[in-house]
Amino acid sequence: MNLDFNAIKKLIARGRHFAYRVAPWVLSVYFWCLTSPLVLAAKKKKEEAAAPTKSYVVPYMIVIALVSIGLMTVFRPARRQDKPPDPKLKEEE
Repeated sequence: MNLDFNAIKKLIARGRHFAYRVAPWVLSVYFWCLTSPLVLAAKKKKEEAAAPTKSYVVPYMIVIALVSIGLMTVFRPARRQDKPPDPKLKEEE
């Protein structure tokens, strides 16, 4: 079977060219059909009320605040000196 790759490339190029020319028309017809009076005049389904859900925002904020306070107390800089106090300075006073 002899395959002519140039013919295949030309066929693909023609298909792309056709798709690029037709795609805007297809999209415009699709959007026109969506906004047509027939679609807008159709009966809408009755929407059911959604079940109330519990909001977890406040409990999560409390947990985040407590964890951050705990981390601040654990990792705060210590009030220690780098060197031990010099005993000779106390004797001079």
